[in-house]
Amino acid sequence: MNNISSSKRNDILKTAHDLFWKHGIKRVSIEEICKDAGVSKMTFYKFFPNKIELVKTILDNLIEESITKLNQILASKIPFSEKLKQLFLMKIEGMDNFSMEFMNDIYTNPETGLKEYMEEKQMNSMGIIIDFYKDSQKKGFIRKEVKIDFILAYSAQIFKLMEDKNLIAQYNQPQDFVLESMNLLFYGIVTGNE
Repeated sequence: MNNISSSKRNDILKTAHDLFWKHGIKRVSIEEICKDAGVSKMTFYKFFPNKIELVKTILDNLIEESITKLNQILASKIPFSEKLKQLFLMKIEGMDNFSMEFMNDIYTNPETGLKEYMEEKQMNSMGIIIDFYKDSQKKGFIRKEVKIDFILAYSAQIFKLMEDKNLIAQYNQPQDFVLESMNLLFYGIVTGNE
């Protein structure tokens, strides 16, 4: 791919990313992406057969970046609690500026097939997290009686709960929901003020 072609493809990706994050997938048209990116529809179709494949490319890029960051955090020499904090912040940053429409288009709109796509991608990267939890438990950072499968199942439930529109409507941003979910996992509901 030559530089001009690569530049146009990147313009489409960046423009679509910004529009999807702000308005969701369904409300953004290919025409709007092309207009804002300064490319023709023919150029768009040269790189992407349709809008869903464009979304998948954007998600793939984000997942690849996330796995790189994940590996950097896990390889760092910081204490376990700091690693958890960094992983937690990474998850929130990964959702930064997502609109509720974008989340709904992925997780509650069966027409897009993106929920299954995201679940498959998450399964591919789950091995890294499982190894981290198991190693942390062996080192005594996670209580021995806590089942790793419980931690994983709880984490998976966070995404299932995102399908509950009434619950999600109680939060200003998706990050607020994830923050509360992760706090519940790590700290429980008891304040210690008995």
